[in-house]
Amino acid sequence: MTSIDGKTKLLAVFGNPVGHSKSPLMHNALLEHFGINAVYVPLCPPVDHLKEAIEGFRTLGFLGANVTIPFKEMVGAYLDELSPISKFTGSVNTLYWKEGVVGGSLVGTTTDPYGALQCLAKAHEPVEGRHVAILGNGGAARAIAFLFHSLGAQITIVCRDQEKGSNLAQALHKANPQKSVPSAVLFQDFQNIRDVDIVLNATSVGMTPHDHISPLPKEALHPKMVVCDIVYTPTETKLLREAKEVGCKVIGGSAMLVYQGAQSFEYWFEGKVPNIDVMKKALGMEE
Repeated sequence: MTSIDGKTKLLAVFGNPVGHSKSPLMHNALLEHFGINAVYVPLCPPVDHLKEAIEGFRTLGFLGANVTIPFKEMVGAYLDELSPISKFTGSVNTLYWKEGVVGGSLVGTTTDPYGALQCLAKAHEPVEGRHVAILGNGGAARAIAFLFHSLGAQITIVCRDQEKGSNLAQALHKANPQKSVPSAVLFQDFQNIRDVDIVLNATSVGMTPHDHISPLPKEALHPKMVVCDIVYTPTETKLLREAKEVGCKVIGGSAMLVYQGAQSFEYWFEGKVPNIDVMKKALGMEE
């Protein structure tokens, strides 16, 4: 890491808990790679003090930040602008200054869906025309569903609350009425869905320290499925482990973390193309 001095700038990830976050590893590696005098730090404000945390972010002149659980759907209330996708989802995972002017207009957007999309593309698994079952209806699920649906995927929302899942399905249809009509089912009815091509876990189920649980029973999976998980701690969740045992192609959350992080970096440092290999190496990922 570049030596910290009086000119060192700050970036951060806001979360609670945040000790598991690997974002500091990959972003500090990128900062060092580019020779940027800045440091990326994890911050864990109390859940009921997010407003004060963002005020501190502004006052101290942070260059930008990522936002993770449980703040993604809370932070928008304290920002000046939201991107179109964040307006739809109500979820933000990236803070940046409009036109790069620190102290100006603070904008919130989400790069979560682009990380998921890029991972599938690298695995030669397009979403266009595929049946994608998205587990969850929170911020990450809404963002991924919005992007995938706009690209022509058939979306099924798998949820615990039928009303919330159906509301998301209806909102997706309203946003893109020319696309296929999304649907919603409860988790216990997942096995009744036919011809699912891609299963994407957009919940936190299976995250350390609860890595002994999975959002789906093993018997609900079949070899023709591609199974993705946005959870990256542990590296292999129970869902992915059981999917692999069944014979599914699996995609872990670490790669999604890299690609969504790369896009965040581009918001903070316009014109700099993140080096994906540097980010993966920092996370100990195989090439």
